[in-house]
Amino acid sequence: MPYLADPDVYKENDDLFFLTGTGNGVLLPLYESTDLRTFQFKKDYNPSAADPVYDYCYLWAPDLGKYNGAYQLHFSAHRVPNGAACPPSGQEVTTFVATAPDLNLNFGAPQPINANTTWPRTSTGTACLPQGCNRNIRIDSATYNDTSGRWFFYVWFDRGNNISSFNTADPGTVYNHAGPAVFATPAYEEGINEAPELFKRNGQYYLLFSGGWYNSQYAMYYVMGDSIPQLTRARAVRRLSQPLRNSAGRLVQSHGHNVLVERRGEVFNVFHVGAFDAAGNLTSRSTYKQRVAFKPDGSMHSLNQVNVRWNKLTGYSYSLDVVLRDGSVIGPCLAVGVLGQTNKVVFDGVCHSAGDRVVTKGDIAAFRIFYSNNNVWGPFVETAYDGISDDVALDLPGGYTPFVDLNWSEEETTAQYSIDVQRRDTGAWIGPCIGVTAVNKSLSWTYQGRCDTPGINVPYSNIQAFRICSAVNGDWAHARCGATAYDGRSLHSQIVIP
Repeated sequence: MPYLADPDVYKENDDLFFLTGTGNGVLLPLYESTDLRTFQFKKDYNPSAADPVYDYCYLWAPDLGKYNGAYQLHFSAHRVPNGAACPPSGQEVTTFVATAPDLNLNFGAPQPINANTTWPRTSTGTACLPQGCNRNIRIDSATYNDTSGRWFFYVWFDRGNNISSFNTADPGTVYNHAGPAVFATPAYEEGINEAPELFKRNGQYYLLFSGGWYNSQYAMYYVMGDSIPQLTRARAVRRLSQPLRNSAGRLVQSHGHNVLVERRGEVFNVFHVGAFDAAGNLTSRSTYKQRVAFKPDGSMHSLNQVNVRWNKLTGYSYSLDVVLRDGSVIGPCLAVGVLGQTNKVVFDGVCHSAGDRVVTKGDIAAFRIFYSNNNVWGPFVETAYDGISDDVALDLPGGYTPFVDLNWSEEETTAQYSIDVQRRDTGAWIGPCIGVTAVNKSLSWTYQGRCDTPGINVPYSNIQAFRICSAVNGDWAHARCGATAYDGRSLHSQIVIP
């Protein structure tokens, strides 16, 4: 959908969907679809026309939902008396809600949220409310109907953008989920955690959010948990997308403010893509859709990252090509000047050695690694690619394993982890091979042939299995462990702890 940003999709049923988002700042467009593929314009909502008292401007980030038989449209805006200049001085953006009785979606005049209460609420003032900054409902509202009640997520301002929520059955209890006022955030998120989105699958909850300025390195992230209050940055923060940069380091593309929608057992990610000019300035945002694939532990394959790994030939350098589904080849995509003698790279969708051409995962049919020790480029190995996975391995003839990247599932919020290996020659376990002091709360590790805790070398060829154990509060007597067989050669192993 060209020039539509901050999308939200409401599902009435598997054959009826409604799409809305940020448009021109004056109107909120509403689109209708029966198949989640083709959308027809339905109508615009103009809150200024619907309200006899106030005018609204700088509308963005609507949330469309249904509760107690009525349809609700939450949106962020500035509000002034009819005919007054907008936006007003001395006021801050806040969130309003309009309702409609049926699927004609004739929304009435906007109303403030939780007016005249001490709960999180609509607030046009610039100051934090007496009960705290996290009571100011500013932008990016998201509603979610759960078995535990109806949840309301929103963004508030303090040292950046932060995400909180409350259950409408108990609005006085506020849960802080993300943002620099409460949690440590990495520099690349630029103090921005916004655009919350809730999803549930197989009993597991997902909180998706976007980090970075909308006109900068905007990207999508998420956390997973067994309940909504668990969904905080105390859990592992997983990256769903990576902003694209060209060879000069300037932004090419960003992704963010997404919503997950399920149709007939398939899950789709609807998000906006930011386009940038040659100088790295944002020029437009448009809405796209991508099918979502899940890993065995419930985490999602990323939008645009592929961990490409290949085994090592002593003294050799490497170059990467991508084979597209139309049969054409981009080569080199990442030349020897980029890869050198490394044996892995995270391909993020930009072929830096081919004029910074952008290539989406779904367009790739295969990866090729060329290898040379004399700068003559002839031999190569090619591996087919499914257009989805985050991990691809290429097996070079005569090569050996230089590392094994381990990843594992997340357990309790405060869990710590350790790594064991099972010897192939004796069947005995070495545990821990890498102890909790080193691994701590990490969910990944690169094993390089040595068990650091006992101080012994265990070559890859002599490893029959990797095992990850987790414990809470140092209670290793009641550790939970999961193991995965290893073939003695692979460069990656994924372990799920039951």
